[in-house]
Order: sequence, then C-alpha cells, then structure tokens
Amino acid sequence: MNIYPHVLRSLRTSGRLSDQDSILVVAGGETDRQAMLEAGLRNVTISNLDAQDGQTDYSPYQWIRLDAEKIDQPENSYDWVVVHAGLHHIAVPAMGVCEMFRVARKGILCFEARDSLLMKAAVAIGLTPDYEMEHAFLTNASNGGYRNGPIPNYIYRWTEREFEKVVNCFAPTHRHTFFYSYGFRFPGERFLMMKNPLYRFAGAVISKVLGVAEIVVPRQGNQFAFGALKNTSLQPWLTSELTFNESFASKKYDRALHNKK
Repeated sequence: MNIYPHVLRSLRTSGRLSDQDSILVVAGGETDRQAMLEAGLRNVTISNLDAQDGQTDYSPYQWIRLDAEKIDQPENSYDWVVVHAGLHHIAVPAMGVCEMFRVARKGILCFEARDSLLMKAAVAIGLTPDYEMEHAFLTNASNGGYRNGPIPNYIYRWTEREFEKVVNCFAPTHRHTFFYSYGFRFPGERFLMMKNPLYRFAGAVISKVLGVAEIVVPRQGNQFAFGALKNTSLQPWLTSELTFNESFASKKYDRALHNKK
C-alpha cells in the first residue's frame, strides 16, 4: 500500500492540513499529482529540478522549476512543503529538509525509506541496493539519478532521531511537533528484473508476507513518512523578540559562581 495519500488524508482529518492550504511539492512528478488529487487538495504547486520525462502539465496543479537543495522562494511562502522519494536523489538530503522547513509556514512532510534493522539486513544480503540503478537501467542512464542526472544515486535512508536533529539544528528558536507513519511497499519491478531465479523466488515470498509484516513489525517497512509542525512553542530561554532570556537562565545558573574560578 502506498501510504502517501493516506498520510495526507490523516493530516486533513486531524485539522493540521486544510484543502485550502498552499502546498509546494519539491522533486515532484506524477505520483505527487495523483496523491494530492486523491487527498482532495486544491492549492498545489509541483516542482522539480527538471521536467520529468519532459512533462510539465500536472493539471489542475501548477508546475515550476526549483532546486530542492536551494529553493528559490521566500521564507514562509507556502503553508506546507512536501517531498516524496526525492531527498535521496539530491547531494545533501539534510539540506533539502532545511530548505523545505525555511519555505514552509505550517510544516513539512517527507516520504523516504527508513534506516531500519530489516532494511539493513536486506541490503546486506542483496535484496535491496545501496545505490539506485533500476531507473538508470530502464532509461539508458538518461535521468532520474543523482540530482536527476544519469549517475545512480545513493539511497539515503532516515531515522526519526536523525530527522529531529536536522530540524532542531536548523530551527533552534522553537520547539516543533514531529509525527511519523510507517508502511510496506513491495518493489516488484526490481525483483522481476533479476536474472538470478533465487532472487525472483525471494521476491515472490516477500510479496506474500508483507501484510503480516505491516501488522507485526510496522516500523521495519520500506515506507517512512516523517514530518514536523513548525514553531509549536518558543524555547523558554528566548524572549518573544528572540533575544536571550536572562531571567530564565538565572534560575539555573549563577554567574558569580563561574567568576570565582
């Protein structure tokens, strides 16, 4: 199951996301258009470094050219910024998260693979790669890799803690609300292309047990949604003018004791 439209609908149900909210999708394409339509969202702009397979018509949504590592938009210019399976195509995935956070007013939402124990095991035994070669193979290495070019990209997988550290480092003035969702999605195309029949057999077995795995070990899946609501509360050691709050610090520290050293 693709958790993308499911997470969007959950955000709408919770009131965090409105169908009137302005949404910028970075590293986007047809998958994003379909998910946004399915979730009933109206005010969406889909962007990418290049046109995907020459396509720029994502009606009823607008398409613009933007680099996810350096989004040419002002701070707080969209309510939400979303990326689906795009961060692992850019040179510095954390930079993409920071740029998304800068441009967003309300929050950001990302979909990538989770760096789980199961995924690490799958990489170790060759069931899933560290570098994404399938698209390069199917398109004669024309696009879709590192920075949407012909070179196969490293698949950067995330954890909850890593995401929170990136956001908190970039935006230390406030506390933020983090949220997560998990799922499994079978990469059938990859297994069907394998020349080794043992890998094709393994793929057939895996496809049959995914439903059980989603129930038993949901956080071990290859679908990981992670997001943050921006600026939930001001850090207590800052004033509303974003200056250091001396009165807060003086409750914890005694400057005179330091001066005795």
